[in-house]
Amino acid sequence: MTSFPGMGRGMILGGLMAGLAGPALAHPHVFIDTRVEVMLDGQNRATGLRISWTYDELYSLYVVGDMGLDPDWDGKLTAEEELRLSGFDMNWDDGFAGDTYALMADRELALSGPSEWSAGYAGGKITSVHMRMFEVPVTVGAEPLVVQVYDPGYYTAYTIAFDPVVTGGASCVAEAYAPDLDAADAALQAALAEYTPDMDLEMEFPAVGKNYAEEVRVTCAAP
Repeated sequence: MTSFPGMGRGMILGGLMAGLAGPALAHPHVFIDTRVEVMLDGQNRATGLRISWTYDELYSLYVVGDMGLDPDWDGKLTAEEELRLSGFDMNWDDGFAGDTYALMADRELALSGPSEWSAGYAGGKITSVHMRMFEVPVTVGAEPLVVQVYDPGYYTAYTIAFDPVVTGGASCVAEAYAPDLDAADAALQAALAEYTPDMDLEMEFPAVGKNYAEEVRVTCAAP
């Protein structure tokens, strides 16, 4: 199982999983609506990403309950509670890529760890926001900058549920693309067919998340 960002992950997800029946739980467990904003400078170089995650209601409920927030269950947090919530999912394990990957011509680009994070709670869902900076700014032109969102272990399902945004730059556009779900499902079934009854499917789930990756592609017209 891939590492998932979060404070008290063991307690929160342990309780969540305990409430679900069956020895081999179906993946994914957590569902996140994602917004991707690409930051460009005046030379159409990508300098950073602003990533927004809106968690599903069930996971949000467990986080809020585990942290002792919203004790009156009115669905609203005080300013102090929002401050406590901010950063709850930013305590990443070493080597965790943040389930966000940037590529240019199939070459993976290095991103910083998270910064400038915040979080809120509305409509029964937690939304957190954080920045990731490119270690080396990359010029965007006809060759698209690709930003993929996925959990390799498919514990978490990410959907680009909002129009991608480009901030800065000139004559640049961003478009979202979905994967071939039929092909992804077929690959998942093929991988699961390799498992024997004595194997712990939950702990050794195949790394098929990339097949379900949604992505944003950013291009800029020549000056």
